[in-house]
Amino acid sequence: MRHLFLILLCGFLYADSFILDIGQTFKESYHKAKSYKQSDNKPKLVIIMDDIQNLAQYNALRNIKLPITPSIFPKTAYTPDTPKIATYAKEYMIHLPLEALNFYQKELEPLTTGISRDSLLAYMKNLKADFPNLKYLNNHTGSKFTTSYNDMQNLISVFDELDLRFIDSVTNTDIASPKIAREQGRLIMQRDIFLDTIAQKEHTDRQIDLAIKKAKDKGYAIAICHPFPSTIEALKNAKDKLTKEVDLIGPAQLESYLHTQNITLYNRSKFHFAQNH
Repeated sequence: MRHLFLILLCGFLYADSFILDIGQTFKESYHKAKSYKQSDNKPKLVIIMDDIQNLAQYNALRNIKLPITPSIFPKTAYTPDTPKIATYAKEYMIHLPLEALNFYQKELEPLTTGISRDSLLAYMKNLKADFPNLKYLNNHTGSKFTTSYNDMQNLISVFDELDLRFIDSVTNTDIASPKIAREQGRLIMQRDIFLDTIAQKEHTDRQIDLAIKKAKDKGYAIAICHPFPSTIEALKNAKDKLTKEVDLIGPAQLESYLHTQNITLYNRSKFHFAQNH
């Protein structure tokens, strides 16, 4: 019995030490991110990493050691632990599954066209309960939902009610958000470029260069990527280039910058066809 007690005690001590080590690591990461200073003289670039669903993916992102914003899946039966990831992230988004034109991902429970505003409001209130610090969301799939003017109006009005912001991932060339933005004279930020429509490092290398170019051309840009090993490697290799040539910031910083520049309508860039996937 005495031996069993000693074994259990050692196990608890090891677990405490492990938890403290993780806590210290995240604390150090937080302070490094906090010390990052925005430069008014550099073009602004936001990089969002979509599809984050577990701590291993978040750790891989964090280990790039660049201020890249994770976009985390909502809590579902398929992704039950995602609220825990948000407790470690200084800044995060929710990657909101919306109805697509050509396929349905039952596990992620996408919001479908025709959903009532009351149902949207109830859903988003539950989402905020799981993610108390939530501010920004972008769409996962959504090529059908984001082209529906009425559904997008309802969604954005619910976001307004709950003090949330939408960044359109632009999964369809006929999205409704630019029309709503023009009619309401409001800023709705949009994805300018995907970095990894092809999950190959060489492709992502070129896309990173294109993202930097567009940020330089118009002063700002938003890029979206995914937690592919090839993407992680490409971003690590591009760290010095990104740090030197652009001001890599989060969505809140970009929104603040655009407002200071009196930019009320997001000017989405159009590269070549690969960016419209």
